[in-house]
Amino acid sequence: LGDESSIVHRSLQLGVDIKFYGRQVQLTMIQHFFETVIRNESCPLMSVVSGCPGAGKSTSVNEVKSRFRGEDLLLIEVKFNKFSRPDSVLTSALNSIFANMVATSNASNALQSMKQRICDAFEYENELYDAIPQLLVFLQGGSFVSNSPPIFGGKKSNQLEFMLCRLIGAIASDEIPVVLYLDDLQWADQATLDLIGMLMLDPSITYFGILGCYRDNEVDKRHPLFGLLEAIRLNGAPLASIHVGPIERECVNSIVSDTLCLPPSLCLPLSTVVHRKTGGVILFVIRFLKTLNKEGSLVYSMTSRRWTWDLEKIKSKRVSKDVVVHTTLQMNSLPKLVQIGFMSAACLGSNFNASILGKTIEDEEFDVCSFLEIGKDGGYIEESGLGSFSWTHDQIQQAAYDLIPPTQRESFHYQLGQMLLENSTNCEMKRDALFFIVDNMNKGVDLKLDRNQKTQLAGLNLQAGNIAISTSRFHAAAEYLQTGISLLIKDSWIQQYDLTIQLYDAALEAFYTAGQFSKFDAAVKQPLTHAMCFEDKLNSYHNLVRYLTASGKSEEALETCLSVLKKLGEEIAPNADIKSLLAEASCVKQMIRNSSIDDMLDLPKLKDSHKIAKISFLSTAIRCSFEMNQVLFAIIICRMVKLSLQHGLHSISADAFSLYGALLTCPIISDFDESYEMGRLALRAIDTLDAFMMKQQVFLFFYGSIAHCKDPLQASAPKLLEGYEAAFALGDMESVTAHLQLYAGVAVWGCGEKLTKAEEIVRIHAKRMLQHKQVVSCKNILIHLQQATELIGLHEDVYSTFLNISEEEFFRQEMNCRGAHTMKLILHTCRMYLAVMRGNMELAAREYESNGAEYQGGIRFIGTITRVFLAGLVGFFVARKQTSDVEKWIHVGVRSMDTMKSWTEDSSWNYEHRLFLLEAE
Repeated sequence: LGDESSIVHRSLQLGVDIKFYGRQVQLTMIQHFFETVIRNESCPLMSVVSGCPGAGKSTSVNEVKSRFRGEDLLLIEVKFNKFSRPDSVLTSALNSIFANMVATSNASNALQSMKQRICDAFEYENELYDAIPQLLVFLQGGSFVSNSPPIFGGKKSNQLEFMLCRLIGAIASDEIPVVLYLDDLQWADQATLDLIGMLMLDPSITYFGILGCYRDNEVDKRHPLFGLLEAIRLNGAPLASIHVGPIERECVNSIVSDTLCLPPSLCLPLSTVVHRKTGGVILFVIRFLKTLNKEGSLVYSMTSRRWTWDLEKIKSKRVSKDVVVHTTLQMNSLPKLVQIGFMSAACLGSNFNASILGKTIEDEEFDVCSFLEIGKDGGYIEESGLGSFSWTHDQIQQAAYDLIPPTQRESFHYQLGQMLLENSTNCEMKRDALFFIVDNMNKGVDLKLDRNQKTQLAGLNLQAGNIAISTSRFHAAAEYLQTGISLLIKDSWIQQYDLTIQLYDAALEAFYTAGQFSKFDAAVKQPLTHAMCFEDKLNSYHNLVRYLTASGKSEEALETCLSVLKKLGEEIAPNADIKSLLAEASCVKQMIRNSSIDDMLDLPKLKDSHKIAKISFLSTAIRCSFEMNQVLFAIIICRMVKLSLQHGLHSISADAFSLYGALLTCPIISDFDESYEMGRLALRAIDTLDAFMMKQQVFLFFYGSIAHCKDPLQASAPKLLEGYEAAFALGDMESVTAHLQLYAGVAVWGCGEKLTKAEEIVRIHAKRMLQHKQVVSCKNILIHLQQATELIGLHEDVYSTFLNISEEEFFRQEMNCRGAHTMKLILHTCRMYLAVMRGNMELAAREYESNGAEYQGGIRFIGTITRVFLAGLVGFFVARKQTSDVEKWIHVGVRSMDTMKSWTEDSSWNYEHRLFLLEAE
């Protein structure tokens, strides 16, 4: 190095561009992705950038994305972090996007169009506004607020995912293309990965792309991300892979040469050593050069007027191959208070607020501003906003965290959370600090906490869990609430009753919705056994019924519902007969006689919590009984209507009115005028009662079974698709499937659509169901798709295409399956319909005989109309061709013709041509 007196202690200045040396190919590919999204009118695109930690994945993306900021493209940036919970980062990013839109007050036509698309997609308040509050501000939506009374439980595990998918689809357009940038995908939660799959395979989303970065050394074939990427490839979605590996020695030499302003040949010996010790990892190369400069091995000499180095000393320097270990050693040389600042900041996550950081450190000599300056000067942290800071790399954060001795980490986290709790105001607790406090204190639950400390922490976990539930972060909520329960004392049901019942109520909601059924099963017995009164058990019973239904235990779920209703004063005999049903229906008829729609809508709102519980459990019992007991199903409908008319209207009343209208289409009642009026009442009740959450149910029964009593059947097709969209936005997959089944039936059996259009629509939605892992729903839809393809003349076995089984194997499986009554009925109807269309009446007769008892009764869905019509055709045909059982088959034909005559009196448009065909036979 020469004479030490000639050495100038100059800090090595590394140019910004050195991070991109050797990355020209990758930068070009990333830029091409952005450009393609902007002009892409078809399905979503995806590119993934992989490489080892510190290779420059994020840096390369950040360089390219900076060229596209502005009105030409909306970039949604999400960064996952292993120190932070992953389930809120996407909603937080979207919240920031809308906050910026509000702050800029941009009234461009593109943003106004976006607002309208979002309003069209979400016409009522839902969890989306809780998870992304700035969205409501952006929409300027006082009109979106709902005042409807609460319904017990009701959230669905995938509801937020469906809403986010719909929101992003509404944002993206040719005016505002959207790129969703997801960094460090190896730490993403399953819900985010599921959402990526939904977005990538949704054919309705255009001008949209997903750009992801992940560490390939942390993603093997067992990692969920690997499975997602394979599934996207197998489904034919456009997916490009970009690999960012270590840079070559020549690139390191170019970095050293350009940084030191020396010829490459002179720098080659130094570059070779640097490359060997860092492995060519760009982050390590940069930090290693800075370390050499700081330690005096790489200095500027005034004598030679250039940078000089001690090559032998550098060669002999022991360097960890791990950049984290190397950086931790560097930090160890800093003052103790600075190290404490780094440790505390690392515990707060990838981003932290200076104000919150200051409240976590007790030492009065600690100066936040001085610490932040040291962190920025050392290249450890950078300012990311007003008062907010982030780590320059997650490896740097890990290095800071490693300053905490492993044996002291539990106590360090607990004390940090306690300090923040003591120094935070109530407002800060609600807005910023609660999750930092709870996440840190929870890491100290294995410490020897006293009773007061446990009670305090259990209460904090309850607060965090409730907030997580309100924003649909169910997995996080389940974790908080499970921790809270674990902190309860042995006799908590006596000494901490309020805290205990609240924890269990919230935990059961979270366990069920997050699909953690083993935890639910273990927890539900506690409140049902120890709650002091029946009212305190209602939430537990409601979640229990949902759990039993989801577990395929419909009989047990119905029994539980009926038991609860009995205790609520609403006893319903499980073995009720037709006579009981007719008595119930007659009672309702008397109640609504001489009452107009306006009269019924003017009834007071239901406010009695006891009665709200009753109508909620009646509504739940409806879902359980539909497949199992049609008479009980009908009686429950009557009870819901009676309760609404006697005690006041609730949002569920809209559903009750539509169900009752559908019930009146059954042959045993057949009051089509009243049925239509009740359907119109239900439609108006959606607005009057703020019952938008019931829209999909009302549309299902009005346009699926009531409207065609009077209106042309073709008019129902677009309304059923509208109901499908409403159900899809709520994640109500049962209703989604029902709407699609009815739409396909109207399109194919009711001549509502061209077959090619119907086949295309049903195929798209069948793909969507399978992609959303709704296999049962997909099966129901495939039955109609197979029928449509055969009628068009396409020689395709759609069961093989979608499920990898043959049509015959599918039929055998479903016929041998217990339950699945509706699916079996649809399958028989489709096979019979195809047989008639092909002129194979003998096969059609065999299909009828295998399920003939089901062909005349029930609510008048399009399938019922088709079955009645087909039964008549087959009955008359067989009566002409056979010598045995002639009277039986004539009776089948005549009964169908008489039914069609009664329907024709109210709607000749829909039924007269069918009647003529039967009369001709």
